Amino acid sequence: MIRRTLVLTAALLLGASACVYPIPGPGEPVPDLDVGIDVDVAAATVTVSVQVTDHTTDFVRVWPDGFGAPAGPLDDAAPWQVTFAADELTAGDHTMTVVAVGGGTVVVDTADYRVTACNGAVVLCTRPYDQVRNVTTHNAMSSAADGWFGPNQNDDVPVQLASGVRALMLDTYRAGDLTPAGNPQVPGVDPDTGYLCHTLCGLGSQPLVEGLAEITAFLDGNPGAVVTLIIESYLDHDLTAAAFVAAGLDTYVFTPLPGQAWPSLGELVQSGCRLVVMQDRAVDPTYPWLLDVWAQSFETHFDNAVPEDFSCDPNRGDPANDLFILNHFLTQIFGSPSLAEQVNHDPLLTDRIVECETTHTAVANFVTVDFADIGDVSTAVEALNGL
Repeated sequence: MIRRTLVLTAALLLGASACVYPIPGPGEPVPDLDVGIDVDVAAATVTVSVQVTDHTTDFVRVWPDGFGAPAGPLDDAAPWQVTFAADELTAGDHTMTVVAVGGGTVVVDTADYRVTACNGAVVLCTRPYDQVRNVTTHNAMSSAADGWFGPNQNDDVPVQLASGVRALMLDTYRAGDLTPAGNPQVPGVDPDTGYLCHTLCGLGSQPLVEGLAEITAFLDGNPGAVVTLIIESYLDHDLTAAAFVAAGLDTYVFTPLPGQAWPSLGELVQSGCRLVVMQDRAVDPTYPWLLDVWAQSFETHFDNAVPEDFSCDPNRGDPANDLFILNHFLTQIFGSPSLAEQVNHDPLLTDRIVECETTHTAVANFVTVDFADIGDVSTAVEALNGL
């Protein structure tokens, strides 16, 4: 299995020379700073190493966002190195000011560096995967934007991901499998082709490789994103794995070691293995990254027609498992925006999440909804994540 590794050392854009005060006289050596910055995504820290030439240094201090912003740590002994937490910084590009003071002389230089957020927040980088809540879209591929009949979402998968959804429930079918009427799910194609469908491919479908390639493109363009797929699979492992390879998505998959605790989001980002894949099939040792969802997770019931049907009672999976799928959607044959309007708003949404987390003493890792763009889903999940 190929794994992609991210380079964590920040690129520096230093000026030609440092600023020195007072200005050295003719023939006097000109002090200078050589600044190196290492951004550790897994620890959410920034380490600054400074080498000072032609200068008697008493202390080195850094300002992570430049003068005018709060100062970072002070180091008063060589070798000059300071480390500070990055979780109070915003994600993106920063310009650090570095100052060396001693012998009546001040030497100042700047360095540019980038802080990576994990699923939108630096503070989540140190949070274990099983302690993070995710906005999760039920039947994510079934969207009004793509013209599906009886869709469960308004937006297509790329828009869902761009808007902050970090877990997708998908259904996969084999084109040659027969419908209840005895016809192929997708006629006229290689029967071993995988498709994204919901029950009947005639109600809406997308080639599986094409759908997975959309996820690959998102991960390529968002190096701090950790995404989870929860698949109701009607494909064998070989066809599923082949589609991941064809879509270039296999380079991102995470394979846990037996008995291993879930890594933090930052550790997943640092390793490059930023995609957790679970499906409702037993694990095949050939593809250990295709996890058995019911060996990892448990869920609440999904067949709720009215809000009064909601409960925290477990359905599939053992409540002792690490991960918790909170199904929070209504279905009356199909889902609908009007049904989502009844349950996607606070206080009902947050109250139910808190109630079920309290009942099971577990974090609701996958808050699963229809029409995720309706209501307070994103803000509720962010608030419960402490953002």
